[in-house]
Amino acid sequence: MTAEHNASDWSTTYSQYLTRSAALSARTLKLYLEALDRISQGKLTPTIFQEHFPRFAQAHAAEYSARLAEAGARFLGELMRLAASLAQERPGSEIPVVETDAVPPRFDPTNPVRWFEQLAEYAGRLNARALRVYREQLDRVAAGEITPGEVQQNTSDYLARQMPGYLEQLTYLYFDLLNGLNDVRARYEETYFRGVLGEKSSEESEPPAALTLSGPSGETVSASLAITNTAVQRTPIGWTLTDVRRTDGIGKAFVPAVTVFPENLELEPDEEGTLTLSLQLDSSQYDPGALYTGTFYLTGRAGFQVEVQLRILAVANPSANVETQLPA
Repeated sequence: MTAEHNASDWSTTYSQYLTRSAALSARTLKLYLEALDRISQGKLTPTIFQEHFPRFAQAHAAEYSARLAEAGARFLGELMRLAASLAQERPGSEIPVVETDAVPPRFDPTNPVRWFEQLAEYAGRLNARALRVYREQLDRVAAGEITPGEVQQNTSDYLARQMPGYLEQLTYLYFDLLNGLNDVRARYEETYFRGVLGEKSSEESEPPAALTLSGPSGETVSASLAITNTAVQRTPIGWTLTDVRRTDGIGKAFVPAVTVFPENLELEPDEEGTLTLSLQLDSSQYDPGALYTGTFYLTGRAGFQVEVQLRILAVANPSANVETQLPA
């Protein structure tokens, strides 16, 4: 892996993070401006923000804290999993890795304190193994089986071989954490401002439209969206796409290689158009039988935005009943 490749990965991941953050912030800003507009019209009192916040905090503080803890726990768990994978190969060591050490404890939202205790125990086992490896190397040097220079060379070769991949995975974990924290923040900001406006939150109102891309693993699947321009002027239709992730939290989030046709779509007032999404269900990315979800945003003029839940499912057996595997 070259330095140029690393720089490209950082740039692409950072760009995707900024795009996703901008989409979430735009939703919050739209609600905030609407609240200010109602205050200026005398429909809301100037103190509405202060008055509503205590009720909001009382109703959502515990759930908000739990979701923040879950996002942090996912990051720490994956970080430990990465550390365990690095421990599988140590230069000059024959000490095996205990199979149970390869899997960090699963986060339990009902008892996060106990989970952190288990994670600390897990980290302790990894650290104890690392110490045994270093002690083994010192014993071999003392016994004359290997020279200090060979130990240093083995360590240098090991780092040169493992560090680029480690840094790349660490980059994905870091931005996955930032995206998770942003999602939690945006969700509760929306809930807060909709409470100020006396509206239902997106979770309390009708669920977003869903689009499913499903088919045999390894094949290319497609799905279409019918769009009608309800604005009074010609409108260009844009779109953005978030990362997708397994709904059970296993594995890292990633941007699906979705192709959208047509690339440029503009609709006259009351005109209807169709967007077609295509995706190859690459078996190296999509585990058969595992449901992946993300969000596909349709955008228009004046901050208009429609949220579409994207669901991706690869099946190993083409004759399997896909509908029964998709949760309601």
